[in-house]
Amino acid sequence: MSKPSIIFGVYPWAMVCPGGGERQLLAYKRHLEANHEISVHLFDQWTPNIEGAGIFHFFSVMPGSFQLCEYMKNRGLKLVISPNLWVTTDTMYDYPHDQIWPLMNLADRIIVNSWQEAYSLAEVYGMPIDKFRVVYNGVENGYFEPIVDSSFLDAFGLKKNGYLLNVANIEPRKNQLKFIESMLKAETDLKLAIVGHVRDESYAQKVFDVGGSKVVHVGALEYGSTVLKSAFTNSRAFVMPSTLETPSIAALEASASRIPVLITKEGSTTEYFDKSAIFVDPNSIESMVHGIKNLLSEEHPLEPLSHRFSWSNVVNDLYEHYLELLDE
Repeated sequence: MSKPSIIFGVYPWAMVCPGGGERQLLAYKRHLEANHEISVHLFDQWTPNIEGAGIFHFFSVMPGSFQLCEYMKNRGLKLVISPNLWVTTDTMYDYPHDQIWPLMNLADRIIVNSWQEAYSLAEVYGMPIDKFRVVYNGVENGYFEPIVDSSFLDAFGLKKNGYLLNVANIEPRKNQLKFIESMLKAETDLKLAIVGHVRDESYAQKVFDVGGSKVVHVGALEYGSTVLKSAFTNSRAFVMPSTLETPSIAALEASASRIPVLITKEGSTTEYFDKSAIFVDPNSIESMVHGIKNLLSEEHPLEPLSHRFSWSNVVNDLYEHYLELLDE
């Protein structure tokens, strides 16, 4: 069989403010090409290179994406969709259901990050479960070997174990406002260090106003950089109190780094973390206060992330799913 050729696509402004889905896309490309005989191209509308490709893998169900995906199918490519979406029958109409369903229906395969996500999407959108395949999110191998480095502390004037770390863009879904309110109620002396872009200016201002000096927003740091790893290893714990997660690559990186993790119970987080995190209800300040106090108690029976969640391992499943689809 000739070397498979895959095209990756995403909505046009995704990389302006990249999040977990974009990190996933780039990690897939890097590790597929490093570990398998496969070519992965990033779709560029100005210099498209479609000839010879067998699969178009689109990483979103953003409204307006249907026409590009339909065009690729009409050109003879198989269509794979990674929705990166957690939706239930209770929340389905919080999203543009009538625009998401046609895109999911058009796909030859739907790649999701957990079986919880697969069964939920299959139910909501009336799709057969055999249309879904699971590829777990992962982390770079370097996170399993925590570093001794103070560059993050030196750069931002923080103390070792003096802050809770949140690696996330500031926006309502990431729930930083309710979390800082919970921190204040828990009466902890720790700061909340937020690493990420601002996606919602008015929401971010509320976070800064309520948190005051307790919130340290350092902006985005280069993915996989020493200073970002330093942020993990010097934190008291990692927090991701989002309204939902599938399941948060940054939380996986924290767990791999043997940092205690507090995370939302909404989404597919329990399928990944099980006994490796403290779970909270993102809609309940009481739940988060209780979670913070548990997080900061002396000892936790929290297990570090398994090496099976390294990118170099999980892309093996993705590669096999591609081959299966190309053989049909």
